[in-house]
Amino acid sequence: MGTSEGQMQGQPFSGTAMPGESVRDCPPLSREVQKERCLAAAAEMKEFLLTAPQTVDTQRLVYLLEAYKEFDSEPTIVLRAQFFAKLLHNKTIFIDQNPLVGTVTGQHAGVYVYPEWDSQWILKEMNQAMMSHLGEVNISPEEQKLMTEAAKFFKTRSATCKARALSRQMHDYDPADDIKAGLFWDGTTVTVGSGNVDYATFIDKGLAAVIAEVEAKLRSLPVTVETSSRIDFYRASLIAMRALVHLAHRYAALAESLAARETDPVRAAELAEIAAVCRHVPEHPPRNFRESLQAWWFLHLGIQIEQAGCGSSPGRLGQFLEPYYQKDKRDNGLTREQAIAWLKCLFVKILEFGYYQGLSYARIVSGHTGHTISLGGLDAAGMDATAELDYLLLDTQIDMRNIQPTLTVLYHDRLKEDFLLKAVELERTGLGQPQWLNNRVVMERLLTRHAACGITLKDARNCANLSCVGTGVAGKTAFIREVGTFNLAKMVELALNDGFDPMTEKHVGAATGDPEAMAAFEDFYAAFEAQIGHLFRKARPYGSISNKALGDTVPGPLRSTMYGGCLESGRHEYEGGPRYYLYYSISTAGIDAANALAAVKHLVYDTKALTMARLRQALAADFQGFEEIRQLCLGAPKHGNGDPDVDRLVRRVYDSSMNQYQASGESFYGKHMANIEAYSLSIHNYFGMLTGALPSGRSKGTPLTDGSVSATPGTDKQGPMALIGSAAKALDTVRYGSNHFNMKFHPASVAGMAGARKLLSLIKAYMDMDGSHIQFNVVGSDTLRAAQAQPEDHKGLTVRVAGFSAYYTRLHKGVQDEIIARTEHAM
Repeated sequence: MGTSEGQMQGQPFSGTAMPGESVRDCPPLSREVQKERCLAAAAEMKEFLLTAPQTVDTQRLVYLLEAYKEFDSEPTIVLRAQFFAKLLHNKTIFIDQNPLVGTVTGQHAGVYVYPEWDSQWILKEMNQAMMSHLGEVNISPEEQKLMTEAAKFFKTRSATCKARALSRQMHDYDPADDIKAGLFWDGTTVTVGSGNVDYATFIDKGLAAVIAEVEAKLRSLPVTVETSSRIDFYRASLIAMRALVHLAHRYAALAESLAARETDPVRAAELAEIAAVCRHVPEHPPRNFRESLQAWWFLHLGIQIEQAGCGSSPGRLGQFLEPYYQKDKRDNGLTREQAIAWLKCLFVKILEFGYYQGLSYARIVSGHTGHTISLGGLDAAGMDATAELDYLLLDTQIDMRNIQPTLTVLYHDRLKEDFLLKAVELERTGLGQPQWLNNRVVMERLLTRHAACGITLKDARNCANLSCVGTGVAGKTAFIREVGTFNLAKMVELALNDGFDPMTEKHVGAATGDPEAMAAFEDFYAAFEAQIGHLFRKARPYGSISNKALGDTVPGPLRSTMYGGCLESGRHEYEGGPRYYLYYSISTAGIDAANALAAVKHLVYDTKALTMARLRQALAADFQGFEEIRQLCLGAPKHGNGDPDVDRLVRRVYDSSMNQYQASGESFYGKHMANIEAYSLSIHNYFGMLTGALPSGRSKGTPLTDGSVSATPGTDKQGPMALIGSAAKALDTVRYGSNHFNMKFHPASVAGMAGARKLLSLIKAYMDMDGSHIQFNVVGSDTLRAAQAQPEDHKGLTVRVAGFSAYYTRLHKGVQDEIIARTEHAM
């Protein structure tokens, strides 16, 4: 790809022009020339990213260690802000052919590592292959040395180390055995995305105005014990915002320096325009559409540099940038094609972003970065909020077919037909986008979840998709894990073994008794439910300790500044500052648990085809030598076929899980209710490796079921309408924070206008049944098998995994096989 001009000498650019240099007086480029250069840059970068290896950028670690020595006497929030500023003042920057500038790291396709959250994976996995969303991550011996130094420094200082030490001290509980057994995964160990900060306000005001407001707040505070932490937060906020403005000015200075030396007048003019834009935004409000995109990108860049993780949603991007688009159309003649060209430049910027935080996390998220843009929805008056830019975002993705960002339609009955058909056009590309969320259900969920916080109808209507399938109030919702992710299928395995885990040969569950002595199915179900309760009584208090440790160790000054509510309250995100919280644990493998329970009920108690002893023998042997029993298990009733008894059992499993979760009584953020999000990412593959054979017929170590209401691949045999009926009944989509539903269609099923209308009718039917989320793979299994056989010929093939799209050939083979096995429906 094109030269990264600001790195020609391999040093961080200082942010000023070279001595004697000045920007030549270049005539501005025409809008058409800008468009063509945008299109060329986006195409070049996309092609580069399809083959580029990712690299670890260890500059962050250099300035991290320096900052922790230089500012160790400061309060943690100020220390984190000073480190952020040091990094932004010194990190390598460069300008390539993309006229939207700024990258998280100092190199293309770079990733940062974050030992402050957990350093153990660095020490344990240094010599193992690393994979991120764009493929293999390369690391040199010199970088390994620096990573090891940082990991050792944070060995006892990391949030994870602090959380586990405090948990042992307070509760005599170390989660290590439970995590190894696959009961749950500890979210303390990795960074998390920001959810959706209030981009709109910060773009519209400009950082200079917000800085002035925070300075006034700080100066007006009396110094008391009550205001002490607020003073620290406002200090940190000012440091972080000023650092981000400085970063933008560094890019301006670099562009000016390059323009002064450029011999091509077109490129010189382009660089001069970049400089002018970066001098203006995000410090001041944008003057046109291009500047609004650059302002958003700088703000988002700051969030990601501070803490790169899964789930930093742009939110209703098209709708809050719509005024800039319309003004530019009206005042300057901006065309839709020119706007799309700029959006393509933004999309490749988002695609490039990545992270790596250890092997287990790589298996859990498959590199998903969670840049979810919400389209449609309602405005403050309850009318259709779809903006013209929402259409253009669909058009951009139809052309680009990027795995990131991912698009979500907030579905309601007032959406226009041409918009819906445009969304179906995107589905037909096979990208697995957009996903569809029921706007009505989301609003009911938010009004229920945040009732104690005084949520307004206006805020509920201003909902957005955060990360994969989670939801919150746009701009005002912090995105914070409690426990991480738990495995409901493992609860069945523990109930079958009196709390003993055959995989690790440790007693990690509750002692619920000998299952062979359980005379009725209700006895066995009670044992299953007891295992869930036992897990939550251990894991949820640990989750509260985890959040304390994270707040003590890695509070985010910039993201907290940008959450609605934090500047008003003077508290950061771990102190209760944001207006609302999406404070969550993730439920995985609920369908596997229900199918396993259905098999036990059917085979052991109803038909008495098997004794519990015989079933347990077969499971212990992973069905080896017990093929007849495995076939009985595979033939037992399964979710997704419209069977009312199974549908009720699935709902019971999810209700039991929520009841046990809430009964544990944890509430770290007080009135902000913790909740369960029901989805899988690719956690079903990770947990599958840690889960033994199940009574459903599933073999040991194989992937669990994707999503939370999807059918186990190949077991839904009654057609798509039976499947959506079962999925809609599976869980209470208002009480739960989300559901997650995958379907697969052959491309011929959605071809033409007739196919589009059938798909839209299916979506409407599901939403009318109170379904919350649905997404589609429109790809033939034969294509996927060909990609497995010849990955080099299918490097751009995309699929929907679980709340996100991914490049198929870069997925773990277990995930690849699971997607192939999903039932291919016809309509």
